[in-house]
Amino acid sequence: MARVTVRGLFSAHLMFRFAPPAAGPRPVATRRGRLCRWLRWGGLLVALGLLAGLAATLWLDPWLRRTLEQQASQQSRGAYELRIGALRTHLWSRSLEMSQLQMQPAPHWRGPWPAALPRLHLTVGTARLSGLGVLALLHGGVVPVDSLVLADIALNVPAGLPRQLLNDKKLLYKKLPRRIAGLRLGLLALCRVGVRYADGPGTLAAVARADFLAHDVLLSAAGAADTQRTAYAAYLAGQLRGVAVRTGGGGAQLAHAQFAAGRLALDSLRVLTAAKVPTRLWLPQLRLTGWQTAVLQHKKCFVADSLTLDKLLVQGPAPCAPSQPLHELLAPYLRRASLASLRVRHGTVRTVGPGLASVISNIMVQATALQVDAAAARDPRRVAYAHAWQVATGRIMAGYDAPFYRLAASGLRLDTRRQTLSLRGLAVQPTFSAAEQDRRKGEQSVHLVVRLPALHLRGLDFGRLARQRELVVRQLVAERPRVEIASDGRAPLPSQPSIFTPLAVRRLPLLVSIAEVRVQAANISLPYRSPRSPVVGHITLTNLSGALRNLSNDPRRMTAAHPLTGAATAALQGQCPMQLQLRIPLLDPLGRHQVTGTFGAAPFAILNPMIGPTRLFEFSSGQLRTMRFALHADLHQADGTMWAEYSGLHLRVLKSKGNELKTNLLAKIESGAANALFIRNNNPRASGKLAPGRLRSNRDLHSAVFVLWRQALVSGLLNSAGVPQPLAQKLSEGKN
Repeated sequence: MARVTVRGLFSAHLMFRFAPPAAGPRPVATRRGRLCRWLRWGGLLVALGLLAGLAATLWLDPWLRRTLEQQASQQSRGAYELRIGALRTHLWSRSLEMSQLQMQPAPHWRGPWPAALPRLHLTVGTARLSGLGVLALLHGGVVPVDSLVLADIALNVPAGLPRQLLNDKKLLYKKLPRRIAGLRLGLLALCRVGVRYADGPGTLAAVARADFLAHDVLLSAAGAADTQRTAYAAYLAGQLRGVAVRTGGGGAQLAHAQFAAGRLALDSLRVLTAAKVPTRLWLPQLRLTGWQTAVLQHKKCFVADSLTLDKLLVQGPAPCAPSQPLHELLAPYLRRASLASLRVRHGTVRTVGPGLASVISNIMVQATALQVDAAAARDPRRVAYAHAWQVATGRIMAGYDAPFYRLAASGLRLDTRRQTLSLRGLAVQPTFSAAEQDRRKGEQSVHLVVRLPALHLRGLDFGRLARQRELVVRQLVAERPRVEIASDGRAPLPSQPSIFTPLAVRRLPLLVSIAEVRVQAANISLPYRSPRSPVVGHITLTNLSGALRNLSNDPRRMTAAHPLTGAATAALQGQCPMQLQLRIPLLDPLGRHQVTGTFGAAPFAILNPMIGPTRLFEFSSGQLRTMRFALHADLHQADGTMWAEYSGLHLRVLKSKGNELKTNLLAKIESGAANALFIRNNNPRASGKLAPGRLRSNRDLHSAVFVLWRQALVSGLLNSAGVPQPLAQKLSEGKN
């Protein structure tokens, strides 16, 4: 069966091969032949095309390379020469590759340099352009390019940019050849870029490395008008490393910067200004999020979500208030700046310079809804352009009236929304003794020591303070202050009027209105060194508590009908209870005011630590039952009346010898004469009549108003004790 089958198949094959063709199958053979001929012609054409492409490539690459080099020379009118190490085209992928590009001033150039051209040296390691839209290029439309990647770029501009180029405001897309409407790059990348720019010996900028990436770059009129694009691109990203800038006004260094998708990060930014007292800024870290760069370009508005500054350090001279508001200073560059959140974490500010040195450490700032423009500056709901500020600091140290005082505080807290400000651990410490301070100043001065655990301002109108320079406060509270006011009578009186008078409020640089000032449990010490005695006198007020109301220099609030009023209680020398009431129209041109008060029971001897060293007499005996006074004062004097009830009063005259106060025979004779001739031992007298004393003292505006009150009280006490009024006044006013 198999043999028959093979033999049959073989016979069929012979018949098919040698027999004349039948009428039906002939068209099929014809079509096959035609197909073979087409395939042969197609293969030939492909081969010819490949040969033509190879020949064109071998001819095109050198021609294009020469053309580009010649164009660079022609466009710069021979000032520049371009050298291309290698160039290769890929027609099938419509791409171009170049390497070792060098563009620099022509070595043979002679004559003045063209005014519109900068002198620069540019090298590019590799350049690759792919996906070029050849048909659009030929037709003059917007030419699409898949990608353009430049790598290993070095740019050196040794002599700055010409003014003509800097003043050229022509848009970039308008500088393209007229035969094309624009370029559309799917990807533009600049990799490993190094830049050095110099403009004379005083200006130098350098970037060790930069990388930039842009997606969908539309360099055309439509791209320029698209408000969603930044620098013609739909997306931008990049980074800088090793940035250094030096100018005549200082310099800056930046270790690293990175931006992408509305985020900006700076690491280790250092800035130094060139001044007699330079300002230094160091910012280890800056983070900006939600930055709308397209809005900045097209609308001149800065808009971002958050700005965070970490471990900011600023050191330099004390800042002065700008001559213009911030929004006016920014107006040439920005129409508006909007920032949802500003944070400063662990910042430090140091001020240096003659007469002032201070440090504020661990500064924490949180600001919300910042908007910098004219409308925000007027908005009563904002403070310094923000809806709210919260500030906290660590230790604060500063100099005051340098080199005589050091100020310190353990921390500050403020909250504009709650209208509160608090200082903790406030301290004022002199650097010299009272005598040395007076010697250096050449006159008597206040020698002040303060320890204040806490100072609170409540109801503080921050908005009015920022906009109108008015300090308006509902309440100021000083908790448990410890104050020492030392003085030395050996130096000349001050040449300038004292600042511790009601008149001083007129000289404040801003309007002040504090509804209530409250002092809680204060201790005040008043040591005084008399010229004739080396022993320092001491008087103290302990557990002083009280309040002042309507402390203001605003004429709308401070009137004769509504003066400063106050009341306080304390213990004189820790034993004698006392009460004081004040009524002071602070803006009265004649300086008129009133002080009234009462003193409780105490032995007169409690005053000896002060009057002994300063007046050279003591109370050898005597018991005060009660005393009240009413004092009226103006710019010239104090006058009033004292009513004192006491018994067994005797004086003892002292003599100063070395570092001690003693009595001798002459002092005993003077004591006996004074007690016999002047002193009322008891008041009321035996008749039951209470003899008042006259308070009277001339005013010296170079001394604090407290000195006037003290002198008047001493004169009234002596006069009520029997000393004639002129002598009592002279004793109270004299240095000794």
